[in-house]
Amino acid sequence: MESGDNFAPLKYESDQQKVSDAPIFSVPPDMKHDPFASQAVNSVPPPILSLEKKFLLAVGIFFITVVLIMAVAAVIPPYNFPVGTTFHIKDNSSLGQITDNLYNQHLIKSEVLFKSLVIIFSGQRGIKAGDYLFNSRESVIQIAWRLVRGQEGFTPIKATIPEGFDVRQISIVLGKNIPTFSTSTFMAEALPFEGYLFPDTYFFNQQTTPDGAVQAMRNLFDKKISTVQDDILTSNKATSSIVIMASILEREATSSDDRRIIAGILWKRLDDKMPLQVDAALVYILNKDGTKLTSADFATISPYNTYKNLGLPPTPIGNPGLSAIKDAINPTATDYWYYISDSKGNIHYAKTYDEQIANEQKYL
Repeated sequence: MESGDNFAPLKYESDQQKVSDAPIFSVPPDMKHDPFASQAVNSVPPPILSLEKKFLLAVGIFFITVVLIMAVAAVIPPYNFPVGTTFHIKDNSSLGQITDNLYNQHLIKSEVLFKSLVIIFSGQRGIKAGDYLFNSRESVIQIAWRLVRGQEGFTPIKATIPEGFDVRQISIVLGKNIPTFSTSTFMAEALPFEGYLFPDTYFFNQQTTPDGAVQAMRNLFDKKISTVQDDILTSNKATSSIVIMASILEREATSSDDRRIIAGILWKRLDDKMPLQVDAALVYILNKDGTKLTSADFATISPYNTYKNLGLPPTPIGNPGLSAIKDAINPTATDYWYYISDSKGNIHYAKTYDEQIANEQKYL
């Protein structure tokens, strides 16, 4: 019996069907889901604000808006801002006084904001005294910044006061440089401070007043004299005597060496109760050229006539610089008792009166 005739080949249809029907990649049943379904399940609905919270939020927004509006309004210059005005700040003015004046003159709207800005901008420096020109409307921020920085807004006017100049001479210099400057007012206000107006180069402006110029020079003198105050105390002489002597030295000689020798002579004369016999004091009181003094001038009855009066003149006869002040404090000791100055400014010294007469005949 042939096997091919009696038996059919084996078929595995059911197994083949199972294999062909199975997916290549199977997904577990628990992972079969809609991808958008998980989003829907996991998303959190937005919170619903209660009426109370909505009210508080609205109030907060309103409050912030009002504050911003008020801040902007305070920064904007006043509608009646005085364009072209000059605002004057005196020395040692308090922040409160300055703020009140700015507000009263319609330069700022908010005093609180201005004070806060000054503190922020200046730290410990504060506001600088001076005259401030406002040629256009400026915000409170600009004003605070300018006052702290001392930006006055004027074109600086340079004025150089030479060492030894007296009040009369200073007034002429200032009158030539500063428009509309009152020299007569300056002389009246400055004369009591003769000797205590420090000679230097200053930068004023067209609004500088006689009082402002005096204060500027007085302040600088105080600053300079403080640097030698200990030396003055050591000298056992009053500051006023030092300043008077220094003012004489400024007119009597140009070099520090000569000034110190002359200071030694004059201090020695004072100690010995001898008259100083300096022409410079007469030149000051008579307002006259020292080379043109006459015998009548030397007979002038005045406390400034050191030919007839013992001691120093009653006041300084000019405004000395720091170098002359130091020369008055530190005289050079010599055997000289006399001196003269020739036409070229050279100083000739003498130990005796006879030597002095010989020098006068030779050099004058």
